[in-house]
Amino acid sequence: FNIKNSKDIFEFRHLFNFLVFFTGLLIFHKLIHNRYKSYLFSIIGVLFLFLSPRFFAESFYNQKDIFFLTLTIAVMYTGLNFLEKSNLINTLLFSISTALAFNTRIMVLIPLIIILLIFLIKSLNSNLSFKKNSKFIIYYFIFTSFLIVLFWPYLWLAPIENFIFIFKKLLNVEWSISNFYFGKFILSTNIPWHYHIVWIGITSPMIIILFFLIGSFFVLQRLYFRFTKLNNNTNEIWRSKEEMYDIFFFTLVFLSIGIFIKKSLGYSGWRHLYFIYPSIIMISLYGVYRLQILFKKKSLKSIIYFLIFINLSYLAYWNYKFHPFQYVYFNPLFKNDFNEKFEMDYWGVSNKSSIEYIINNNSNYPIKIGTKSKASLEKSSLILSDSDKTKILIVYDLKDADFIITNYATRLKNNFKIDKNKFEKYYEILVDDKPINTVYKKLNN
Repeated sequence: FNIKNSKDIFEFRHLFNFLVFFTGLLIFHKLIHNRYKSYLFSIIGVLFLFLSPRFFAESFYNQKDIFFLTLTIAVMYTGLNFLEKSNLINTLLFSISTALAFNTRIMVLIPLIIILLIFLIKSLNSNLSFKKNSKFIIYYFIFTSFLIVLFWPYLWLAPIENFIFIFKKLLNVEWSISNFYFGKFILSTNIPWHYHIVWIGITSPMIIILFFLIGSFFVLQRLYFRFTKLNNNTNEIWRSKEEMYDIFFFTLVFLSIGIFIKKSLGYSGWRHLYFIYPSIIMISLYGVYRLQILFKKKSLKSIIYFLIFINLSYLAYWNYKFHPFQYVYFNPLFKNDFNEKFEMDYWGVSNKSSIEYIINNNSNYPIKIGTKSKASLEKSSLILSDSDKTKILIVYDLKDADFIITNYATRLKNNFKIDKNKFEKYYEILVDDKPINTVYKKLNN
């Protein structure tokens, strides 16, 4: 691929990450179509995911959370196909997606447990079905165990011992970092119960949240009706494949959030819960579906689709206007003061743009650049061209710096305060009229 330097490596990695995400969108399209048998719903759902600004931005460089989100879509699609029709091909595809997802994040156990519980409930309703399909469960565990080892070189020398060791480590991993939340710094190991709910609510497009609340209401209403009738004529929690899908997505969302609330863990927003976002969109689509049934008049249905079109158009415009800083998207709930209350550019992605601006607008090389934020300038400089790398010198004693960059990811220790008598504002990156990165230039004495 003619990869010769760190810039080429980063650009190829960005391309690869996005292609993986794009593949996930194609699978998501098929998953939605399996549920609704509607190409319109499939397109709307895919656009909801693709145009959600934070997910679009991070699809290029977040090789952990977005990669796991994509694999979770694959697990849901193959797993639900396995539930609908257990055969050797569906079992193998389910095993492949499971192994890849498990080797990425242990949290894939959440959707897997739900799928296996649904399989058990289905089997209890049909003794014949259990006898017929139980062999495929056995095949699934055999295939998955083999593929987990195959895809994970760390396990090759001592599969059982190394697996037990790493599994224990993963279950007990708790990094203690600071989060900026509602204007205060809190530890990631001691977050309030509402932390993830708030982050999901303020960084997801409002149209998705609105339809999600409507869809959740109708799913809960149907579940309540089913459970109250279990001892009477109805002996099923779901009566169709479509209802089973809805229960799966609903359970995945709320069980995952509940587990994170119980663990009281949160790192830099809600990125560790990104894998539930496709399920949130699925419940949102169910909200649209139920409103269609509720609004019998064609004019009212047209209003729903008009609102969806307007919101998708706005998201497309917003993504275009603020490219490549879509990761700082906040919906109208906190659009006016998000910079004073929440983490913004905790990745430090905007540093690259500021460094390039400094290089392109100065000629006295090498230019001494430092940062007062915790994001590393060394990592940002890796995506620069070889010629541009020679034009800067990263310094750590900020008194020696010609330029100081801040992306507002504050250091709690050794927090350097910029002396306005020695430095002046030189360049600023704005998103929704709020600064996410500012460059200060040393004044000439």
